[in-house]
Amino acid sequence: MQAIEFNSYVNEGTIKIPTNYQDWYSAKIKVILLRQNTLTSKMETPIVSRSPQRPIGLAKDKFQVPPQFFEELPEDLLDAYEGKR
Repeated sequence: MQAIEFNSYVNEGTIKIPTNYQDWYSAKIKVILLRQNTLTSKMETPIVSRSPQRPIGLAKDKFQVPPQFFEELPEDLLDAYEGKR
């Protein structure tokens, strides 16, 4: 996908594409219109629903981290994570 940006005025429902983009004249395009220099009279805060936070420590004393967890990983596994093999 390619994109260009230019400023223009709408004249009877038509927007003139600048001549340096002639190769776009017969192409299928997607148009996004942005109105410039307008004041927004009403800014609404988006409604965000939040679940209540879960308390910390719900799994305390339910499992133990084995000492092997803190050992270094083997080189071949580290290489695999780094995309070296």
